[in-house]
Amino acid sequence: MAETGSQQQGGGMSAEIIMQMAFSHAPSRILSSAVQLNLFSHLADGKQTAQEVASAAGASERGVRMLLDALVGFQLLDRTGERYQLTPLSAKHLVRDSPDYLASLMETNHLWEAWGQLTEVVRTGQPLHNLETQGMAEKFFPILVRSLHVSNREPARRAALALGAGETHKGMRVVDVACGSGVWGIGIAEADSSAHITAQDFAGMLDETRRYLQRHGVEEKFDFLPGDLKLTNFGENRFDLALLGNIVHSEGEASSRDLFRRLFRALKPGGRIAIVDMIPNDQRTGPPFPLIFAVNMLINTEEGGTYTLAEYTDWLKDAGFARVETAEIGSHSPLVIGIKD
Repeated sequence: MAETGSQQQGGGMSAEIIMQMAFSHAPSRILSSAVQLNLFSHLADGKQTAQEVASAAGASERGVRMLLDALVGFQLLDRTGERYQLTPLSAKHLVRDSPDYLASLMETNHLWEAWGQLTEVVRTGQPLHNLETQGMAEKFFPILVRSLHVSNREPARRAALALGAGETHKGMRVVDVACGSGVWGIGIAEADSSAHITAQDFAGMLDETRRYLQRHGVEEKFDFLPGDLKLTNFGENRFDLALLGNIVHSEGEASSRDLFRRLFRALKPGGRIAIVDMIPNDQRTGPPFPLIFAVNMLINTEEGGTYTLAEYTDWLKDAGFARVETAEIGSHSPLVIGIKD
């Protein structure tokens, strides 16, 4: 008997996965709408029923109740009778005044609108936005780094340990390229009180960087190098370590190869370049997230993408690095380390 419906098999997977993917936008939109209506913060302020939350949000009770119920289904809220409450996860990451708030990108429809143009982007090969340009970067990235700083804090601390900051490598002179919030350099500064970090980024972004450095109490360990990373002169034999925290994916191959060459010159003998990024396997068959993120770069950059360890190894060795190593930092991808003899 032929299999039907969700029992139909293709490549060992149920056909139901296609229907799930077709509707997978719904959880994202439900969560984004809840963030935009500030429902989590209203619950944190003591509102408990759909009527109370709806009144505080200036929204319909029927609509808010349906959103709240869906969030219960996502295990982002609990419900007892007619009363809703935050879970530890949502209280930590979805209430706006929490120091661990992760939802800043969901406060607008930027991502939704950008991905909605994917078919046309694929058809034309032209991005909807050029987020790597100074004007767009200084507008968009201060919003983005609010979430990225929280999600990258622990990986940055683990990266600092993997790089021997404060242990086998004390007093390093470091350049944090396109630093954003400075989270990767902050990891080094917190691990080694004798380290000194140069924070490089567009001038408008460095104002944001200073706020995070002050928050972490490490501002005195930093100096600042404003400018476009494509044009910045990093000097020669100045640094022990160059940090590229989630930068290469927006640059593309040609710009990244040029950057690697300039950073090679800027490193002292024995210096290292450390790259954090989304790295698919060498066959580009997985994991899913780096492959999905490559499409995000198609939408938002002229040349960006995600790159395999084999590609990084080739580019780094071509730039002059003698060896390439990896270190696990408890993230989606390993830390890639190029070493200069």
